[in-house]
Formats: sequence, C-alpha cells, structure tokens
Amino acid sequence: MGKTIHVKVFKYNPAIDREPGFQNYLVPFEKGMSAMDALDYIYQNLDGSVAYYDHAGCSLGICARCTGKINGKAGLLCQTAVEGDVTLEPVNASKVVRDLVMRRGETRE
Repeated sequence: MGKTIHVKVFKYNPAIDREPGFQNYLVPFEKGMSAMDALDYIYQNLDGSVAYYDHAGCSLGICARCTGKINGKAGLLCQTAVEGDVTLEPVNASKVVRDLVMRRGETRE
C-alpha cells in the first residue's frame, strides 16, 4: 500500500447521538485528491453510514452544498485539495441534520 492519510470526520445524528464526535479513518492518498474524494473512499470502502453531500451532480464548486470546514477553514469539499491528514466538519454544528449534512440555506455561521 502507498501513502495513507488520517481523515477525521465529524459524526453526529441528533436523532440518536447525545453528543457529536469524530471518527478517524485511514485513507489511501492520491496526489490531487479533494476532501470529497476522501469522503467518497470512506463511504464506499470503510463506512457507508457517513452522511455528506455527494458530488454526483457537481464537483465543479457551483452548488456549494458541500461547504464544510477543512482543517478549521471553510471551503468546498469538492474543490479543496487534501495534502495530508485532514479534519472535516460542518461549518455550523448547530445546523447539522446528520454528520456533514446541514439544513439547506443555513451553511453560514
């Protein structure tokens, strides 16, 4: 196996979890991969329960549904390149529907 990175993902389902937390995943690193690519790998290979806005209809940074915090800075998951270990979380945890999915129209802090 080549280089791997640690991806720390915000996990919270208000319907069943008392408190939000983070889950750590080991993901194969590929030069040029985005934060969304890392999430896609996690969802497809490690944890199918991770909730996030998939980029099937975009990946061009147009819809902004995938806005989140990448290592503490707000950005689009589909457009933000991953250089190494990364933490992914919602922009505003109080608006979380589940994990990285927030109520639409409420992506700003």
